[in-house]
Amino acid sequence: MIKVILSLIFLIFVTNSNADQNSPQLDNLFEDLYKVQDLTQQNKIVSNIWSEWMKTDNPESQKIMDMIPYFFQTRNYVEAIEALSYVIEQEPNFSEAYNKRATFYFMMGDFENSMKDIESTLALEPRHFGALDGMSRILISYQQYEQAFQVYEEMMSLMPNDVTLHMKMDRLSKLIYDDA
Repeated sequence: MIKVILSLIFLIFVTNSNADQNSPQLDNLFEDLYKVQDLTQQNKIVSNIWSEWMKTDNPESQKIMDMIPYFFQTRNYVEAIEALSYVIEQEPNFSEAYNKRATFYFMMGDFENSMKDIESTLALEPRHFGALDGMSRILISYQQYEQAFQVYEEMMSLMPNDVTLHMKMDRLSKLIYDDA
């Protein structure tokens, strides 16, 4: 009986975890990102946003999220996808788990599953500039340049002073008008 009660308490705790996109700091960080002009400051804000997205109150999921750099370094994408699938199973509202899994699918060339996870990420965190960038890259690989450009425009509404984003949009404009 005690095991059942403890299991239920654990389940309630895991289900109600305050994961990534729910961080109270994100609104201020995105406001700062929108306004920032200095590239160094922008990079710092972006880094802080990523840090918030990576956090979860679930210790087991956090351990897996903390292993993400290891999965990238070792290129163990299949194991990463399995681990992130477990996190998603435990925390279906944890947007960064979907985003990271989308990244590993992308790196394996599985654009279909990557796009599905990107869509899940954006459903939970519509401001996720990493997921938006991944979506654009997939659209570009499918030569859907206009759609990719629209996604970059959406990113621009979050980070209008991002020099790299401007460069991507310029390159994409050339592809659109060269193909026209």
